[in-house]
Amino acid sequence: MASTNVVGAAARPVPGATWRGRVHDATAISVALNRLWAQFGGEPSAGAQARASTLNLTVVTRSRRGAGHAIDAVTRLSNLYPSRATILVANHERGTDADPGLDVEITLLEQAATRGRLAVRFECITVEVSAENEQQLASITSPLLVADLPDFLWWAGGDTGGDLFDDLTAITDRLIVDTATIAAPSGELTRLSALVRREEGNLRLSDFAWARIKPWRHLVTQFFDPPACRPALHAIDNVAIVYRAADVAGKSALSGALLLAGWLGSRLGWQAPGELVPIRSTPGGWRATLRAGERGRRRETLLTLLPTANPAAGCCLERVTLSAQGIVSGVFRVERTDRLGLTTTSEMAKMTPISRGIFAPVADEAVLLAAELQVFGRDLVYEAALAFAAVLAPDLATMEHA
Repeated sequence: MASTNVVGAAARPVPGATWRGRVHDATAISVALNRLWAQFGGEPSAGAQARASTLNLTVVTRSRRGAGHAIDAVTRLSNLYPSRATILVANHERGTDADPGLDVEITLLEQAATRGRLAVRFECITVEVSAENEQQLASITSPLLVADLPDFLWWAGGDTGGDLFDDLTAITDRLIVDTATIAAPSGELTRLSALVRREEGNLRLSDFAWARIKPWRHLVTQFFDPPACRPALHAIDNVAIVYRAADVAGKSALSGALLLAGWLGSRLGWQAPGELVPIRSTPGGWRATLRAGERGRRRETLLTLLPTANPAAGCCLERVTLSAQGIVSGVFRVERTDRLGLTTTSEMAKMTPISRGIFAPVADEAVLLAAELQVFGRDLVYEAALAFAAVLAPDLATMEHA
């Protein structure tokens, strides 16, 4: 995961440097913002001051609570700040608004100076409208972007798609999503995979669900670094992934499990004949038989996804087990022991079993965001895993109505 030094003490509002008002266009927001900087952009609270000049971050959410989560994540960045963070709230909890105005709050934030680093000030703009007026948000976003800086869009508003999504991705360099927030990931994974292919690299894509399984991918890879273990990699015939089922907020690690399976499949040249099918005896359990091996040496690999309610898994995985039988046999397991650590175990015939513990804390949104804001290029490994996962993902919406 991201190193811990990218998230630290929260940036604080500059005393008095806040403006609230109801406006109808981006010009009024820019005027208010310029006044704040003219009045409060001088003396910092402590030490010399620098104004952030790194990137534009636009966040879309559907509720004030979601906006609060986004602001919390932004304020807890400590090594890389957006020059401007714009939180767009298409509030689905708000009643119909006869006046299509924009409720705006602007705050100047400061991260205090530390040894070897100036105090850093940046701006956070929150713009709220009722759900039926969300298209107004697209019209004011482009004028608010600081010129000549990379543009990041964190789509924290649930399912992607729609006019607002299309308009914002058209002016975005990198899109950040969290497929763990999607109740039925099949359509979402398919839509995102198609979007990446259609954009042909012009739009780079990040997914918090993919970032959460980063330590799991690294540890699985390390099992097969020793030459004696490599033959087992090409003899794997059983993969079992235990993922955190939906929590009270509706977030599920099913998409993370699908992406891990997609990563294995795309890296090892496996083929998925179709989507996963339900395990009738286990609600939330899924299985599929994948094809592995070269022509003339085909074999089947059983993939199983099983849910858990274990809170230690966070919104991620509890356990991954890879098994190989036959001439080359072995069992390789990564398991979440608590919210701070993972344990790996490898067992092969004629070899001493090896077990070790790894510090790998469950990451929150601030940690995930901090890591993604430092990535500017395409992740081709993720894109391949996403395409494979989209084939595997079961269509939950269709099953619910069957």
